[in-house]
Amino acid sequence: MPESKSESNTEPVIVRQTGVLGGRPTFRGTRVQAEILFENLAEGYSVDEILENFPTLKRDDVRLALQQACDMLMRAAPQVAPGREAEAAHAGMSR
Repeated sequence: MPESKSESNTEPVIVRQTGVLGGRPTFRGTRVQAEILFENLAEGYSVDEILENFPTLKRDDVRLALQQACDMLMRAAPQVAPGREAEAAHAGMSR
């Protein structure tokens, strides 16, 4: 699949801007909060439904935001000792 203009861009698609929604993370160039994407996905909405509900979002930006979030999680995931994965998973679920 050919790369789109947004997908080849390495700049963050989710940013904090002084004076925009109190500095909360938003999609660059919009007032759409990043958490909207993740909360809607967690609630079972499809990307198509999210794009329909937030017409200022672009499909390529949503894809790029998901990829960048995945990359950040991969770098930030804590190292756990063997056999402690279940404990770590349980601790995360009990919050």
